[in-house]
Amino acid sequence: MNRLVFHIASGDAFFAGVALLVVAVLLQTSNAPRRQRAATWFLSGGLIAIGFSATALPAWAYALLLVALALGRFARSFGRRSALATAAGVSALVAVGLLEAPSHVMPALRPSAARRVAIIGDSITAGYGADDATTKWPAILRDRHRVDVQDLSRMGATAASAATRLRENPVDAPVVLVEIGGNDMLGKTTPAAFETALDALLEALRRPGRQIVMFELPLPPLHERFGRIQRKLAARHGVALIPKRVLLSVIEGTDATVDSLHLTQQGHDRMAALVWAILAPAMPAPAGQPTDLSARFVSSSRSASGRSL
Repeated sequence: MNRLVFHIASGDAFFAGVALLVVAVLLQTSNAPRRQRAATWFLSGGLIAIGFSATALPAWAYALLLVALALGRFARSFGRRSALATAAGVSALVAVGLLEAPSHVMPALRPSAARRVAIIGDSITAGYGADDATTKWPAILRDRHRVDVQDLSRMGATAASAATRLRENPVDAPVVLVEIGGNDMLGKTTPAAFETALDALLEALRRPGRQIVMFELPLPPLHERFGRIQRKLAARHGVALIPKRVLLSVIEGTDATVDSLHLTQQGHDRMAALVWAILAPAMPAPAGQPTDLSARFVSSSRSASGRSL
């Protein structure tokens, strides 16, 4: 995965697009033909960047973005109030950027009562077939960090099949990590069916005091609806979302995948390090160890990923 693809798929392109639109609005205040042409280029580039980023903002936020562009485009027709119209357009664009910003912040877990975690995932977690002899990242967490792991991941899992498996395998861990939805989005699951299944899954996981974290789906263009559903249900059920750049930072690594998606042993090692950076603050110290060395693990996993979390 090259830098440009990562920039787009991680959602960073959204902020670049907003910045380009701000420049376009400011340039449109000038009557100079050269600046007007430059404004057109910045406007086109900004819209393309935002479109390809597939950012799962609500529809009203995109409507606000269009209002901001309209204010910039027709600011000069406001006469003496043209500067006010331009300022309003820029402010609206900045507001849309600030609305998205929290979705790029890593979740912070609080200490839990037990050193246990349940993991619900698809083939990125479970592996991709019977020939896969690698040690999966849930097993690495268990062995390397002395964590009791209940691994409910399965190759080909969807939100619906994960909800069914959960009924057959109750979870009692105080922390649950969910890596699900890719097969729904890239398969034949409709957005409505995905919403119903994911809602049932998260509802079944909810317990007083339990912390649930879920990987946000990296979205291809025109798949924003799946992202909106995931964000809406995460907010409804009190689930913390892990920014999509985290999973992408594993997949993009050298020798991390066999097919640009399923993890090699190096990929599972990287994934384990990144997941531990998230889970470590929630894990009480193991027996015979006075404190949890989470800060050290966070530092080491950042180095392993090559990117700041």
